[in-house]
Amino acid sequence: MDSDTDIDDDADAVGLRLARLRADRAWGSLMSAQEFTAVCEAGFDPVGQVFGMAVVHIGYVSPVGQCSGTPAYTPRTDLAAADSGPFNMLLRKRYGVRNLALSRAVEECKALGGDGIVGLRLSVRPFPAGGTEFTLAGTAIRARTELRPAAPFTSHVSGQEFARLLRAGWVPAALTFGISLGARHDILRTRTQTQRTAPNKEVGGYTELVRDTRRDAREQLRRAIAGQGADGVVVDAMTLHISERECPTVEGGHDHVAEATILGTSIASFNPSPTAAPRLTIMRLNRPPAPAAPTGLSLRGDAPEPPPEPPEPEGGLLDRYASALAAKQAARGTFSTTDPASLRRKRSSD
Repeated sequence: MDSDTDIDDDADAVGLRLARLRADRAWGSLMSAQEFTAVCEAGFDPVGQVFGMAVVHIGYVSPVGQCSGTPAYTPRTDLAAADSGPFNMLLRKRYGVRNLALSRAVEECKALGGDGIVGLRLSVRPFPAGGTEFTLAGTAIRARTELRPAAPFTSHVSGQEFARLLRAGWVPAALTFGISLGARHDILRTRTQTQRTAPNKEVGGYTELVRDTRRDAREQLRRAIAGQGADGVVVDAMTLHISERECPTVEGGHDHVAEATILGTSIASFNPSPTAAPRLTIMRLNRPPAPAAPTGLSLRGDAPEPPPEPPEPEGGLLDRYASALAAKQAARGTFSTTDPASLRRKRSSD
């Protein structure tokens, strides 16, 4: 009964906040004056602050508590993205809590009638009463156009960066995460290479741990971008944390765990391809050639006709932006839900 009451209280609190957001006439923002000016010049208006957070306890590692995905400890990095990875469940929680906080920010954006969120900032810190607090805060904006996207976009880019992306023909799609967890058991060679009396040389085990984990984080980010139907990503932050723990299955042994995280915004192009064939300039040939002129000068009457101006695209920048954003979002979810393990489980159950 207590857990049901807590759930009801949380739902009521969220509902009250959304109701206040809908009723407020004055809007707030987390933008600076420069960001506000850039967003307005791009044809958008801020409609209010958005906030999404969750406090969770992340402590469950693996069903068997081992540090390697195989019974025999081999000199390799065990990645959580693998089915047998010891930190597979922990990786799913890393993704799940971020997506939970992001979904709550998106709900507030919808309540305000916004078309997207700019300036999203992720904060991960210990909660005083226990657990870890994940917070996402940004500013919801709305386009001055009759076209509305199917779902709000989410991005970490600032107001100035958002305006530059639009002018360059790029549309933000979604806040995207690439997270990887790698574990490596300290074998005899690694322990020997890290002794005080060891010569100055590379510790191969640690190098491979960092390399493999970062490589897997990039791969997870690439899969997320492809799943959203985007063309690329602009990255906000890349972090790497290394921790050490006592091996749960080998007496006196130690493990090293690396967590690599990449946070960015996936983007898609809504302009014609820049690789189109260049136009040729044709000179008049119906008059005798004029005497050669110095380089950089041309004789009056002999200058070539300027090439025809390219036709103006139909609709304004905002209309093309809204159309491209709606098309991209119709083929994907509102935010990134990359979870390699859950995707594999779904395929196997089908």
